[in-house]
Amino acid sequence: MRTILRSSAALTAIILIFLTVAGCAGIGSPTTTYSYDPLFSFPGSKTYRWADAKPTSWRDPLVEANVRFLADRELQAKGLTPQLDKAALVVWMSYESSPNGYELRALSLNVTGAEGNALVWRGLAAGAIRTDAAAGELPKVVAGMLASFPPK
Repeated sequence: MRTILRSSAALTAIILIFLTVAGCAGIGSPTTTYSYDPLFSFPGSKTYRWADAKPTSWRDPLVEANVRFLADRELQAKGLTPQLDKAALVVWMSYESSPNGYELRALSLNVTGAEGNALVWRGLAAGAIRTDAAAGELPKVVAGMLASFPPK
């Protein structure tokens, strides 16, 4: 009987430690993921343009301007060129704001092929994302999302 109680106590302790560590790992660090269409020709697509943002609640012009600036910097470093007419890719962001301001719950960058408007790539960051300049989180999140764009 004592062996069963010790085993149960040990198992409970292991589960509590795991839950504590797993819970703390997500605090302050948004997770980023991406998905893409494997049949789309990314190497042949070197120009892009921005479409209007699609927030899920209210619009935040400062968030939109900052995400565009940061994403432009990342995209151009990867050899893509912004072009207003006849761009091969169309990029837009969507985001969900937190009610306290200066924080997002989610941010996604979406890319469609200019012909047909089919979604060909999406990067998503989920979790608490501080958008104030002092936090420095937004540049890391945007760079993290675009680290795998274009897919190899």
